[in-house]
Amino acid sequence: MPFDRQDAPIEALSEGLDVSDFSLLHHYTISTALTLAVVPGLHTFMRVNVPQLAFSNRFLLHGVLAVAGLHLSRFKKDALEVNYYMTKALHHHGLALRKATLLMQELDTNSGPALYLFSTLCFTFTLGLGPKSGDFLLFGKNGISDWLAQIRGMRTLLETKPEIFHHEVLSPLFEISIRNMAHTNSGIEHLPELREQIVRVGPPEAELEIYLTALNQLSERFDVVMDSSKASQIFPQQIYVWLYQLEDDYVRLLQENKPIALVILSYFCILLNRLGSVWWNRGWAEHLLSEIHSSLNQEYRIWMQRPMEETGWVPG
Repeated sequence: MPFDRQDAPIEALSEGLDVSDFSLLHHYTISTALTLAVVPGLHTFMRVNVPQLAFSNRFLLHGVLAVAGLHLSRFKKDALEVNYYMTKALHHHGLALRKATLLMQELDTNSGPALYLFSTLCFTFTLGLGPKSGDFLLFGKNGISDWLAQIRGMRTLLETKPEIFHHEVLSPLFEISIRNMAHTNSGIEHLPELREQIVRVGPPEAELEIYLTALNQLSERFDVVMDSSKASQIFPQQIYVWLYQLEDDYVRLLQENKPIALVILSYFCILLNRLGSVWWNRGWAEHLLSEIHSSLNQEYRIWMQRPMEETGWVPG
């Protein structure tokens, strides 16, 4: 075991790597990578391809080590070990995030694939840290989340400069994802009561369009989940893609604590609850429901009845 009580807490860390970091990389390849995707083909991609690319992109390597350290910190029982691995994880994530943020301003074909992969690791790291008071996943007390800023940047670049991502490194990822996540929409409306409630309230037309777009996209995610006969067949990516699709205007309404926007997010928690076995997802459904419930008045709390019933969550 790489942990030594004499090493904790870590007093000074630089951008260099030490023996314990190689141990983190080993843990990533034999364990953590397998928790990042449940699709067999993606297992191999995350375990083999990502580290290979990380060797020539130091910020991505730090991102890999950060997730591995966080993974270990979540399952260690000794408090000193938990502190040790958490400190390592935060150190590597901080280094990776600073470098990735700079590279986003001058993206090219060399850094594009690594930045895309880092954005996915950044998202996993954020969830793996666990929820904190005032954290709504998409945003917190200090504005939008780091992972969302990364994802927004990637989405914009995919739309405006798709050639940057037509790279042999990423092609297996996209091909496997498309093949395994393909789904024929059943045409069933899974959230009719919520839609009716929103329309009946009569928000401003511009807001109504934003709400209904988010609701339509969320209904598609319900369609995928309801089509799976077993929970083990549900891929985290099939659910979390909703966050990727969200319009910036909807996130803005969330930050403004608009009650309808918050209620829609509470319905997303029904899907999050189906991913209870994923370590980096644990606790988020209950936390979000609590934060949303606390932010609503009594009228809109009634709108949350279905999410509360289907997740089993009750106000504290």
